[in-house]
Amino acid sequence: MKKTYAIALLTLSLITACQSVPSPEASSPVSPASPAAVEPASSPQATDAAVNNAAVNDNTRHFDQALYALAYPEVNKEVKAGKFASPLAHYQAVGQSGKDANGEDIAGFFMGTGGNDTISGFGHHPHISGVAFEIVADKGGELPIRPKTLGQGEVDRLVGQPGSEDEFILGSLITTANPKSAPFYVGKGDADYAQIDNFKPGEDTILLAGKPEDYSLQPQDKTLRISTKSGDLVAIVQGVDRLTVGDVVADYGIFILK
Repeated sequence: MKKTYAIALLTLSLITACQSVPSPEASSPVSPASPAAVEPASSPQATDAAVNNAAVNDNTRHFDQALYALAYPEVNKEVKAGKFASPLAHYQAVGQSGKDANGEDIAGFFMGTGGNDTISGFGHHPHISGVAFEIVADKGGELPIRPKTLGQGEVDRLVGQPGSEDEFILGSLITTANPKSAPFYVGKGDADYAQIDNFKPGEDTILLAGKPEDYSLQPQDKTLRISTKSGDLVAIVQGVDRLTVGDVVADYGIFILK
């Protein structure tokens, strides 16, 4: 099994530094029900590679350089040494197809904003969240991060990619800067949620805060609705009618659906 979001960030061999690098942010409100698509190239000779490159270039705006550098401290060292212009440049050249010291795929972190976003990642193991996280350096500890918001009032579209093992983040975890885990998109009923497109059962995963018994999973019209027990919609997974519980990491207040 690939690293979950928590494990990727909590492995002590990786989290030994906390140097924040400004990460670009952009918000592009969209209709969550619109299908995932890449605009066709104007030239009839456009190749799949050209289309993929255009998609990657668009996705870089949501790449969180600070979280990437936190998870992989050697990145900042190589940036300071002049080997790469930025953590993003490192991920594009090495990380998206590379392995870490433990032989696992290097994770990329693609985060949203305080508004409605459409987000997809690239690379072997993208972590995709409609909610942004921030590093709180004065909290200390191995993992001084917390969500900037909890996604209340947002409708975000999180899009998986062929060939990637995508991990979709739908809640926060317990850290030195965040003493209690919490689900995202709770508070506005069906008016705030994440829509997950292109989910690949058996390959992709979903991270949720709390315990499996805190949620209700209901198939509806070739989708799976993930709601709290009180009926507050958290996510709609397109093209899927069932998911199973994977790892439950009680110490960090999270569990995995797959």
